Amino acid sequence: MSKLNSIRNPDGIWINTSVFMETGAYFVANGYYCPDPEESPDWYAFWREERKRIMGGYTCGGVKITGTHYYYLNFCQIEKAKDIGGGLTKKFTAFPDFWDGDFNYFWVREVARFGASSILDTEEQKMKLFSLGDIDRDIENVKLYNSLKLEIKIDKKDLFGNHNLIVGKARRRGYSLKAAAVASRNFYTQPNKLTIFAAYEKKYLYPEGIFSFADANKDFMNSKTAFRTPSDYINRPAQGHIRASYKEITNGIETEEGLKSDIMALSFKDNADAARGKDALDFFFEESGAFGPPGLLQKSYFASQDCVRAGLKKTGMITIFGTSGDLESGTADYADMFERPAAFGLLPMKNIWDQDSEDQNCGFFHPINWNLEGFYDKNGNSDKNAAKAAIIAERDEKIAAGATSAELQKKLQELPLGPKEAFGAVSINNFPTLELKLRRSEVKAKNLQNIMATPIEFYYDKGVATAKVLLKNEAIPITSLTNLPSNKQGCPIIYEFPISNSEKGLYKIGYDPVRQDNGTSLAAIVVYKGNHRGSSSNNIIVAEYIGRKNTTEDIDQIAVFFAEYYNTRVMYENEVPGFKNFCRRHKKMHLLAAQPDAVISKNIKNSKTQRVVGCHMNTQLKDAGERYTKDWLLTVLDYDMNQKPITVIDKIFSIRMLDECISYSPKGNFDLISAFFMCIFQVQEESLNKEYSNKKRGSRFVELRDTLRN
Repeated sequence: MSKLNSIRNPDGIWINTSVFMETGAYFVANGYYCPDPEESPDWYAFWREERKRIMGGYTCGGVKITGTHYYYLNFCQIEKAKDIGGGLTKKFTAFPDFWDGDFNYFWVREVARFGASSILDTEEQKMKLFSLGDIDRDIENVKLYNSLKLEIKIDKKDLFGNHNLIVGKARRRGYSLKAAAVASRNFYTQPNKLTIFAAYEKKYLYPEGIFSFADANKDFMNSKTAFRTPSDYINRPAQGHIRASYKEITNGIETEEGLKSDIMALSFKDNADAARGKDALDFFFEESGAFGPPGLLQKSYFASQDCVRAGLKKTGMITIFGTSGDLESGTADYADMFERPAAFGLLPMKNIWDQDSEDQNCGFFHPINWNLEGFYDKNGNSDKNAAKAAIIAERDEKIAAGATSAELQKKLQELPLGPKEAFGAVSINNFPTLELKLRRSEVKAKNLQNIMATPIEFYYDKGVATAKVLLKNEAIPITSLTNLPSNKQGCPIIYEFPISNSEKGLYKIGYDPVRQDNGTSLAAIVVYKGNHRGSSSNNIIVAEYIGRKNTTEDIDQIAVFFAEYYNTRVMYENEVPGFKNFCRRHKKMHLLAAQPDAVISKNIKNSKTQRVVGCHMNTQLKDAGERYTKDWLLTVLDYDMNQKPITVIDKIFSIRMLDECISYSPKGNFDLISAFFMCIFQVQEESLNKEYSNKKRGSRFVELRDTLRN
């Protein structure tokens, strides 16, 4: 038996981790695990001990690793890369290395599920802990957790288990393989239990995805270990389902025997309820940043929670993870859940990865400078500082070589040093998402939306549009892309009230209406302020509304109120005719902005659109709106005392707007951005300054004039 501190020193530095991998090392050296004859007493004793370690963990030299970690190190062969010189690598099959990052991860899994008491070896020890009073139990829990010397900081109130887990990570950190190890361990040790792998698309599951890794491990275990089990009843790896069971015939009657444990892969594409009715011990959401349109990951997560609980009692655990560099439109959900884990029943921990962020909670994160190849020793100790310096130096080289902002963002996302970098860019998004993400973090940390935004209610006072400031809790504005209140009516919010007697055209309004009274989509209205001499704020969003009222006309009235309150007109999506009809009935046609002819003619060849007012959005105009919006976001408004430019992004207080910009996809539904496109088209129409000749002002001009007068 190794002596105390011979495995790990008091400072947490690993001295000899090979003791945790002796079983796997023996297999590598000899081609088999046990030298004793099969079914001999010593053979049985060997495999009983291995099962004990796989089930309950393994303690050596006063240090304990979890059972899943032990299984991963000794029974899960993976593809590894070896440097063969000349910038070339060669792949080979081997057991994983011991990583200090994995030690953190596997223990965080145990703490999330069972609490700090999972460190204890016997039920008697655990019962003794639970018999203590609340204060004493808190103290003992903290002592137990601290004894692990993890880098992860968890509040004492969260050390009692019953949490799910969310994980953010850099590329090639092996988390699909680690999840496959959890599933395989369950398959061979947990009777009548189900492990589910969930992804938006099947390609992330099989034939070369996470389910296939678990199935390959099944083949290895069946051929090389005493844990082998047939899959006589369900063995459909091509369809994503295997079961550990066999046929037995007694007195002519066939029965299904064995562990009857299952591993199942489910696609959630267009179906948030794919797992309804299933009972899982472990449930993994794979590639969560690529989980379809915004909202689907969270809907799928909420719909799947009953799979891991019976009433209020937790019976299993959901783990959510994704790979930086593969993040798509689902990033909004993933990022929101990662940054607000407690709100989703996910284990919260302190953000030790981003500078000056330890007062903020987040999910578990595996940065690129943990266990970076070439920067960890034979015992798995990461040289995090050296790895970080190397990563930063590589980035500096890219910048010096002329890398674009988008290219740099992609690199930060693939090789992130912290969560802000990991979630800071989206591969299909041309907006400056890194800067937007940083601004979003600042707005949330400083509570700027609540400070700067004034919820209001419009009414007429002697025929004049007037805004009444609402008290707290009188109305709930919608301020997030994914965290929506149950009542989606929302309310108008104002960041800057209108300048008295402002000139016509200073403000621009964009309106993205809904088509029908009944439905789930939301309407959006954005008020934009242009340049005003003497004003300290220009080219910014000054008001917004997003929500769904009882009728479409209730929303139309808000757009009219905004137009009258800010002395301007409304550009709206005229494919939905309801707003124009509303204005005609209420004699408000003069509040409709003219079609942006110059913008249309510049971006659409041979356009024949003749709708006079509003704007019909199509692919070409959407592309133009994206370009104009990107330029707007990066517009320099001023310089601070250090001569650092202050851009439009630095003046956005709307979390919903930042969320939409960060998650934007041309194929997605982004309401505030759609409304803002209507604003920016008006700005561009003025800048293009199209001049109409008398000939061009013929029937088209008369039609426009007469329409606006009606």
